[in-house]
Amino acid sequence: MTDWYYHAPGQGRVGPLTADEMRACYRERKIARDTLAWHDGLREWQPLERLIEELGLTGVQPDMSRPPPPPPMRPAAATASHAARPSAPVEPPPSNRTGCIIAVIVVGIIGLFLIGILAAIALPAYNDYVKRSRAAQSGQADPTTPANPTMRDDAYDAGRMEKTDALARDLLTDTMREFYAANGNVCPDTFEFERMMVRYTRYQGDEDGWFSVDPARPLSGVCAYAVRFHGLGPEVKDRTVQYDVTVADDEITVYCRNIDLPAGFAPPRCGA
Repeated sequence: MTDWYYHAPGQGRVGPLTADEMRACYRERKIARDTLAWHDGLREWQPLERLIEELGLTGVQPDMSRPPPPPPMRPAAATASHAARPSAPVEPPPSNRTGCIIAVIVVGIIGLFLIGILAAIALPAYNDYVKRSRAAQSGQADPTTPANPTMRDDAYDAGRMEKTDALARDLLTDTMREFYAANGNVCPDTFEFERMMVRYTRYQGDEDGWFSVDPARPLSGVCAYAVRFHGLGPEVKDRTVQYDVTVADDEITVYCRNIDLPAGFAPPRCGA
């Protein structure tokens, strides 16, 4: 478990804290994005905004009813490379875990190598997904799909719709399971869904149909998303269904509501 510290003006170093306690401090506005933070393995104190991903603050919203934290103390004449250092000497806590640091560096290098390989595989597919979505929204032909009379946008097929609906449900379920509790019960946004699509390219769909996801106002449950299907026929183009998501312990339930699809063209498991 990583021990976190942050610097509070007039108080000095605060910690050690767990990642959950740091996120709680962020929600309670005890710390902000410009608060200086540190953990074992960092060479120097960093503004919290540089550690958003590592700390899991994506999607965590501060409670605006609470007063903001005092601004961090910074040197009067800081250069760009030292702008994150506090004006008063604030040294990271001493550590003799040199071996652990070396191990972390080695693991980090290996991780970057693997991420590079995954990105080389996933990003081209994700770029194709973005091109298809933009083409569908603008009414243009899909630039990534060769002409094929059996795969035309005007050939609606209930089986293709059912397959694409199941894929959208899987994406919502897996993204909620990974991000909802980890971000303090905050609903995932478009960024989290795109991250899952990059990581697992099957969620991007194919020439048989794909979809786009945008946050919506819940009609039931805790989170809701407007989903538009693409490549499935003109009857459903630019039409919307809404998925309301309920979380109970470890069980995630997705309920589909037909918003404006014509009768007979909604997913089979989608109610009114």
